[in-house]
Amino acid sequence: MYDGKEDDLIKNLTKMKAKQEKAAVKEAELKAAKRERVSALVDETMPGKSAEDLLAMYDGKEDQLIKNLEKMNSKKLVKDKANKQQSVRQLVDETNPGKSAEELLAMYDGKEDDLIKNLTKMKAKQEKTAELKAIKQQSVRALVDENNPGKSAEELLAMYDGKEDALIKNLEKM
Repeated sequence: MYDGKEDDLIKNLTKMKAKQEKAAVKEAELKAAKRERVSALVDETMPGKSAEDLLAMYDGKEDQLIKNLEKMNSKKLVKDKANKQQSVRQLVDETNPGKSAEELLAMYDGKEDDLIKNLTKMKAKQEKTAELKAIKQQSVRALVDENNPGKSAEELLAMYDGKEDALIKNLEKM
């Protein structure tokens, strides 16, 4: 068949070898990319087995493994999102920020972690403010008992609501 055309034979064999090498390189790159994807999905989903164990079990069926891990990951993300939304609703009930939980969730869609962080800060600030107000009210009650200004502590606190510092200052002058 190649009698007298050995040069053509060598040329064709060289081309075939180059194609095979190129295909092997592509296959190795594809396999490496699948390995990386499996490792990333295992880190996200934590299925209970290592990426190496799963790759060994699914040798030759990496696409099926990736599909299963992606399914697990999407279920986890849905569950995480539901938990985050529940946390937001609870924090909104506790802080009363002026907007409903649904409005805030719509505004922060995809950024629920930032919303939770902001609402948690707001809650801490409100708690600190309430604590300071309670301390000031105790101070006013003690000063009223000590100085007896003619009005009860509750009446003075109602009159000076939000201006407890001025009330304390005036009561200390007596």
